[in-house]
Amino acid sequence: MIFSNIFKKLFLIVFFLGVSLNGNTSGALLLHDSLLKIIESDDSPDTLLFEAYYRLSWELKSTVPLQALEYANEALRIAEKLNRQSKIADALSYIGVIYWQMGNFNMALVYHQEANSIYTEIQDQKGIARSNTNLGIIFSNQSYYDRALDYYFKALMLYEEIDNQSGMAAVLNNIGMVYEYQKDYELAERYHLQSLEIKQKLNDPKGMAFSYNNLGLVYQGQGELELANDYFLQALKIRIDLNDKREIASTYGNLGNLFFLLKDYRQSEQYLNKSLELYKEVDDKSGIAKIYNSLGRLYKKWGNMERSVSFFEHSMEISKTIGLNRMVTENYLNLAEVMHRLGDYESAYQYQQKYIVMRDSIYSEESRRKIYELQFMYDREQKESELQLLRKNEQITMLSSQRDKLLRNFLIIGVIMILVSLFLLYNRFLILRNSNVLLEKQKEEISESNAQLVELNHSLMEQKKMYEELNYKLNLSNQKLKESEKNLMEINATKDKFFSIISHDLRNPFASIVSFSRILKRDILNMNKDELKELALELDKSVLKIDNLLENLLQWSRTQTGKIKYRPEYIALHEIIKENLNLVQNNARDKNIILIDTVDDDLAVWADRNMTDTVIRNLLSNALKYTEQGGEIKLSSYLKDHKVHISVKDNGVGIADENKRKIFQTDSLHSTYGTMDEKGSGLGLLLCKEFVEKQGGEIFFESERGKGSVFTFSLPCEQF
Repeated sequence: MIFSNIFKKLFLIVFFLGVSLNGNTSGALLLHDSLLKIIESDDSPDTLLFEAYYRLSWELKSTVPLQALEYANEALRIAEKLNRQSKIADALSYIGVIYWQMGNFNMALVYHQEANSIYTEIQDQKGIARSNTNLGIIFSNQSYYDRALDYYFKALMLYEEIDNQSGMAAVLNNIGMVYEYQKDYELAERYHLQSLEIKQKLNDPKGMAFSYNNLGLVYQGQGELELANDYFLQALKIRIDLNDKREIASTYGNLGNLFFLLKDYRQSEQYLNKSLELYKEVDDKSGIAKIYNSLGRLYKKWGNMERSVSFFEHSMEISKTIGLNRMVTENYLNLAEVMHRLGDYESAYQYQQKYIVMRDSIYSEESRRKIYELQFMYDREQKESELQLLRKNEQITMLSSQRDKLLRNFLIIGVIMILVSLFLLYNRFLILRNSNVLLEKQKEEISESNAQLVELNHSLMEQKKMYEELNYKLNLSNQKLKESEKNLMEINATKDKFFSIISHDLRNPFASIVSFSRILKRDILNMNKDELKELALELDKSVLKIDNLLENLLQWSRTQTGKIKYRPEYIALHEIIKENLNLVQNNARDKNIILIDTVDDDLAVWADRNMTDTVIRNLLSNALKYTEQGGEIKLSSYLKDHKVHISVKDNGVGIADENKRKIFQTDSLHSTYGTMDEKGSGLGLLLCKEFVEKQGGEIFFESERGKGSVFTFSLPCEQF
């Protein structure tokens, strides 16, 4: 009788689970009721109780998260009682998902890492892939995009190995979201479309809603607002049918931000308030913080500063609690602007300082990642070189062994043939002495032996020829080994050069930062606003120096390893020039230098935007560095041979004749101090040469000591 009841309950779970997975809301309610009956029953075994609590936690996670968390913890307790490692890991994973949806990223990270450890121990590939996906989501929410992508691609490889289409679709969607956050909309669109294609084949409406929603965000970022609205509405329809409150709130929030961009502020307010209400209902702290921020921006636009401040402060409080670092930074910046409009300049200044500190903290983390990436790239190249050298040594050893074996065989054959010949001769001698009758026969046998000796000699000559060929191949291998050794020495020299630059050129700005931080720690209470402002400016200069050096080092290393891809397009030069002039405006103002832009606004070139931006930025930076106080920097252009020539001219210190030949040289990075003791690494001009020539252009300069310099580079006007 007991087994009959258990069988009936298991049948009910399987039956109603199938109904709910097909999107039937009434079936989901029946499943919920049947699971509750199993929990309330006194004769339900632990295995069945685990499944009931486990399924209930998943069904309620988006609508009643606190109740879902309680059920998941009960499922974990039962799994530990049963000592079933796979079920323990499943329960830990569900608890991590619920904490993530509630915005508690730290707790979510702890549970997912523990689940991942158990899945790895029991070699559950699907579980490992799922936990890697969840860890990637957490790091993505906290803006650690490199770590997020690392976990996502590990998960994608595992799902491909086990041919799990549903898992692949989810990971592809998450990868697209990371690229969307980084504003790489082309890559984001590609991954979202791949995910949508799989979900449509699987007839997965919930997954399709995620893809529609994220494609809407991609098209919104690209400025295609009507197309974005269509995708948001498709996602919203599916999510309302599924009664997924958390995701309905997400889509309402996206529509609110979209109508804000369309300047339909009333419609934007309605959608944002609907989103906020649902986020509060499911206790999603991350979503609440984001909607508070959006409402703050909306009321700031309307001029209702008091309500704007209230929303920004609420968003700030939640963001700090759950670790949304970039949202904290955005709230500081918005509060500084609102306080400035209200005339509360002291509060505006304080919020601005907090914004700078938070921004620099995030920026410093990104700088550390760049250094790690450089070290990783070097280590990988060194290991590849060592492997190539090892392979060459193995080839040489094999050839030497073959040569020794051939020589030994030759000697053995020779000795055997000599012994055979002696034996035959002695035998023939005995026959001659004992029987003259057999003389003719002996002569024939000797003749045959001679023929064999001739044939053996011919064979020996062929073996000698083979040995000479092997010796020639061995010489070629030795020559290639020497070339490999030379390449390895060049790689080591490049490594030594990079580390010399890092150790020398980073020392001064880092020493300045340490010195300024100590001054702040010691005297901050005794310093007035002007002194603090001056110290902040000096700190900013040191950080910018470090950023420029690290950026150039990273760009240089990527050019050497082929990581930077050449993506040409038609671009308007004046846009890039204006952006870079705006970037250096403050530095120019500090040195009282006049910036003159005479570049034709109608000029367009066929070039890579990022490479061209790097060239202009480095040339402008060098011109500012070597131009005296009150000097002048002029940008001009002209057309010649179907190419646009851009010149950056300064009336600074110029270049000495003995140093001119060192410019653009890879074997010696040359750099001198600027007019205000600015120090560079010498990589900037080297990058300019690499990028200009990669795009089919040329770069050259004219300079006279004490009168200034003119650096000119060219780019093609059309595709070549």
